[in-house]
Amino acid sequence: MNLRFLEAFVWVVKLGSFRAAAERLNLTQAAVSSRIATLEEDLGQKLFDRDPRELRLTASGRLLVGYAERMLDLGRDMRSALNSSRELKGVLRIGVVETVIHTWLPDFLAALRERHSVLEVQLTADSTLRLHDDMRRGLIDVAVQTDPVLHEGISNRDIGSMQLGWVGLPEDCRGNAAPLSISDLVSRPIVTMTRGSQPHRTLLEACRRAGATPTTVHCVGSIAAIVRLIRGGFGIATLPLATIYGELAAGTLATIPSEVDLGPMRLVVSYREDPTSDAAEGVATLIAEEAMRFASAVGAGLARPLS
Repeated sequence: MNLRFLEAFVWVVKLGSFRAAAERLNLTQAAVSSRIATLEEDLGQKLFDRDPRELRLTASGRLLVGYAERMLDLGRDMRSALNSSRELKGVLRIGVVETVIHTWLPDFLAALRERHSVLEVQLTADSTLRLHDDMRRGLIDVAVQTDPVLHEGISNRDIGSMQLGWVGLPEDCRGNAAPLSISDLVSRPIVTMTRGSQPHRTLLEACRRAGATPTTVHCVGSIAAIVRLIRGGFGIATLPLATIYGELAAGTLATIPSEVDLGPMRLVVSYREDPTSDAAEGVATLIAEEAMRFASAVGAGLARPLS
């Protein structure tokens, strides 16, 4: 029995709708409906009474819930045991966004080499949009970025988030007894990440909600370059705060108190489903574990594990 069909069933039950389950699983609603229909066909049982006002479990559906949850737990335990005990082999192409390079990626790659020494990793760093395109074209096997890749044969897994914030020189924050309004902030030149990235989209959405128009927005793909620009007095920035943890701790950069909380930047690991190799799924599991370890180490003010 396909565990992904059981997973779709369990999330529909937990969340009460096909739409909510599709959002949780990073699938289309049609894909979730198809999985439930196939599961009902395999079991020869109707699992839901579909009503325009309410989605209700049948007697067979209620009976299946407990079995499905136990099977999913067993599947997770099995994959975890296999990933930890068996060495992964082959060539694996991994793509990441800039944020990951400046946080936990170096530690992860070192641990991966030690744990799976014969696995050859080929690394690409790019924007989320380009990593999505590379995944769909089969150019990379695993991608760590900010949005799920909705494509046949690709699975997605949320791995937590990193807090976005307003950043400037320490003197930008002195004398500000109260948090600054977004109008005050966008009157200065702002440096953010690549056009269309989550930090860039979040900035524009915050301005739209406040009815504020930024004076100047510079989109720069390199966090190292953004840091140099801000330290040189070029403007202020919107960044994932965990990427500049060292600068914040040293006091060379500071967060600017603001009335507008930019919120978290979501992180997702996507991997190609391959019946001939479990390397991509195994590495995706290890990536999720590393993201959780990092979030626990730096604290909720900078990063949060998946709850």
